[in-house]
Amino acid sequence: MASAAFHISTILRPSILAFGAVLAALLSITSVVRDHDDERYLERRYADVGKILSAAIDPRFQSKADEITRVAERLVVIGAIRGGGLYDGSGHEQQVFGERVEASFNAVMRTGRTVFRPAGSAKADFYYPPEASLTPFHIFLRVDVGEMTSLETVRDDRAITIAFGGGAAAALITELVMMMMVWWPLRRVRAGVEAMLHDPASADRGQPLRSWGGEVGKLTFAFECLRSMLADVWRTRVMVADTIIESSPFAVLQVNTDGHPFFANPSCARLFGRDILRTNEVSPLMFRDVTSGARHGLKAYVETYKSGIRAVEFPTPNGPKQALMASLVLGAETRAPVNVLVGVDISTLYGARLAAEAALKSGMDEVNRSTVRVFEYKQMLEACLALMGGAKKGREHVQVANFAQEWLDAATEAGAVQISEVEGDDPELAGGTDNLRSVVRFAAFAAYTELGTLPVDMKIDVRGVDFETAGLQVQVRAAAGAKGACAADSNLALAALKAAVARVDGQLSGLEKDDSGTVLVRIMLRGAAERMQTAMKAKAAEQ
Repeated sequence: MASAAFHISTILRPSILAFGAVLAALLSITSVVRDHDDERYLERRYADVGKILSAAIDPRFQSKADEITRVAERLVVIGAIRGGGLYDGSGHEQQVFGERVEASFNAVMRTGRTVFRPAGSAKADFYYPPEASLTPFHIFLRVDVGEMTSLETVRDDRAITIAFGGGAAAALITELVMMMMVWWPLRRVRAGVEAMLHDPASADRGQPLRSWGGEVGKLTFAFECLRSMLADVWRTRVMVADTIIESSPFAVLQVNTDGHPFFANPSCARLFGRDILRTNEVSPLMFRDVTSGARHGLKAYVETYKSGIRAVEFPTPNGPKQALMASLVLGAETRAPVNVLVGVDISTLYGARLAAEAALKSGMDEVNRSTVRVFEYKQMLEACLALMGGAKKGREHVQVANFAQEWLDAATEAGAVQISEVEGDDPELAGGTDNLRSVVRFAAFAAYTELGTLPVDMKIDVRGVDFETAGLQVQVRAAAGAKGACAADSNLALAALKAAVARVDGQLSGLEKDDSGTVLVRIMLRGAAERMQTAMKAKAAEQ
């Protein structure tokens, strides 16, 4: 039999509606019939009482009130009427006999009615005007109409019984029709749906469903077509796709719109090292984007990266792993889209990449260190050569800013100097070009070796003090991120600087290192004006 819920919603409800409709229809019909019969009966009763009254009055005395009253009282005695009243032409009451009527002369004049029946009463008041009674009086008669009405009309108790009987019959017929035309076909459809859900591949096995015509028949036929099509699709596509996914070496994880995984193939468990479907609530899956470093939960990841391929890192019981994760959305235009993640383990490749990047960085650092060492060795060799010989050169007027820029460019290219700057008004200095060039170079080299770290930030300032002297200052501090050590000998650089300064008759004012780690080298040199003055004195002495 049908379930209680199905029976109430599908079968019992139409039966109740049919019962109510038939009950209301029969009650309405009996009410209309009863009212119509009452009106016809009162019309016949009114005519019959009028005829009886007219026949009983003697035509010779029909103008006398006493004669009419005597006839009326006789009719009361024999039960033809119950009572009444007699009014003259002006509406004054003349005689009253039997029961008193409830209708008044004014009510008759106002409404023009001839029959008055109080509600719920078995009696009626009849009014006979003079032209109807053939007398000069207005006659009111009270007549019993209840007994005949109960015989000729359908009373309330009988109408209710008939209505209930008709409604019950309609409900029973509706119940049987609904059971045969709705419940039985739908029961077979439900059995087919349950079999299809249990084994979709065998949905079209067994006899085809048949039903009577109508919408239920069309529904059954449509379901039969759908069942056959679903079974065919399931065998040719879904089962093939399931087999491929289950045996795929790639991890496949399906996530609903709430961010909860509901399908994972065996490769997914091998990739993540656990059963994601059972453990995600206790230990949610977390992804770290390898490129950006951003961390996301499973829901946030599928919302952020709806499509595309990204390298991610995630924790596993055996340590962190890296995977190449592809994201796509199935049914994006539907109410319940599905996010699919397809991943492949790249931990080995990622580790090899990190090792290669580390080796490359180490090699580049080694190349940079070698380049700096070559630069430092060249400077030390130049210092040694400067200490081995050399004397004062001819008197020249030379600007040395370009010598400073030359050394800084070479040091920057080698990686020894990171930020450099040459300042000052670059005055002309007295001395040989090679000697002044050596002073500038060894001053920068001495400051560099005294600091002892690399790379460095260096600033060289050449300014005139007065007409006879000029100042050379080298300022050096450790550059940002400096972590290397200088291999050059600071004593050798200082000795070469002192020798170069002596050749140009200069003076090393100081080489110091302050609390902030900045090294300052200050040198006083002879200006071009002083050299010119000395040359003029020598020429005068010769003359």
